Amino acid sequence: MMTLETQPTAPHLEERVAALDHILSGLNLPGGRLTEVALQRIVIAVAGRPELFDDLVVADPAHRWWLTLREADNFDLRVLSWEHDQTSDWHDHGGSAGAYVVTRGSLRERFRAADGVTVSERVAGAGKPVAFEPAHVHDVTYASGSPAVSIHAYSPPLSGLTYYDHGPLGFVAREVVPEESRRAFELAR
Repeated sequence: MMTLETQPTAPHLEERVAALDHILSGLNLPGGRLTEVALQRIVIAVAGRPELFDDLVVADPAHRWWLTLREADNFDLRVLSWEHDQTSDWHDHGGSAGAYVVTRGSLRERFRAADGVTVSERVAGAGKPVAFEPAHVHDVTYASGSPAVSIHAYSPPLSGLTYYDHGPLGFVAREVVPEESRRAFELAR
């Protein structure tokens, strides 16, 4: 997937990157692995500046779309769009903690409950941040808006996702997809 820094057609690219850097430096983030609370602070701060990403959003009815806005040593930041019937499928984040906030529309998140077998659910509407620990397994789906848009942050930066099947005995890992493969797929589309 292209990053904001490499997107050639983004108007005022330098200003956007400088504004993102200003927002992030103002958060006084520590080095190393960030907590779920710090990740929530990031997504809330960036979501509050839709002029930095809103016109970059692609409403793709066939594929869930995403763009990396910022990559740092200890986190990455992305904007995603969601259309009708689009889902992330059951996955974890390869040992990364995460947070997201919906900026337009709403998303439904089903997630592995504390017992490791059953499923809990929540709906995240615009402005409602969600954070999760590294062991979190979830399936996020479109709920409303056309498209629904969300800002996500992960720490450490995503290295890959593990996809799961859910059955009567719980969750079973099905496939590990390295981040390089996911990016190559997105660039090839």
